[in-house]
Amino acid sequence: MASRRIQRASSASPWVFLLVLAGLAAGFWLGSRQNASPVALANGQSGFQVYFSPNGGATDALVRLIDHASNSVDVQAYSFTSRPLENALINAHQRGVVVRIILDRSHLERRNYRTGGFTPTVSPALEAFYNADIPVHIEYRYLIAHNKVMLIDGNTIVTGSFNFSVAAEKYNAENMLVIHNVPALFARYDKNFSYHWQTSLAYTPGLVLPDQSRFRYHHHYHKRHAHAW
Repeated sequence: MASRRIQRASSASPWVFLLVLAGLAAGFWLGSRQNASPVALANGQSGFQVYFSPNGGATDALVRLIDHASNSVDVQAYSFTSRPLENALINAHQRGVVVRIILDRSHLERRNYRTGGFTPTVSPALEAFYNADIPVHIEYRYLIAHNKVMLIDGNTIVTGSFNFSVAAEKYNAENMLVIHNVPALFARYDKNFSYHWQTSLAYTPGLVLPDQSRFRYHHHYHKRHAHAW
């Protein structure tokens, strides 16, 4: 398999960094290899790494970031089947890092697009986090809570299409962007996380989510547009 390119850049000027994110800074490329260690950045210096799946090192990079977290890790996830990431978050919690996790309702109810209904279930990840005393909230107000985000230590953003899953690492075409030390951008993500934390429900065994009748519309939409999926 051809090696996956990992793009790196750093800049002390936030506006330059935003141009990089817009794809206007090809001159900042610092080489490529399939797996990479986190970039060593001076205090307050902006930087980023990009990982592409399958087998582009995204899971290993995330585990390293979580292992180096010292204060907090906030997580928004749709799919979560990665045992290395699950263990890294539990280990972080056990060493005193504040870990908060928001999961899609599919971790508590299996969605059936044929009937438009839900079957009660508890995902292994949800059960593991709950048993480790990590606070977990369940999103229920949307068809899909499709965010794949981690916010680490008040300065690092992880985002992109990369689910925290085995499939995303090994089989899917995915991307994961890690952004360091862009305070204004982190503040936007942090505010969004806080909103979703406040408007989702804390998980406890036996939690029953409110009925969301508007999902029936989406059920019919999926039936009409099945050829497009």
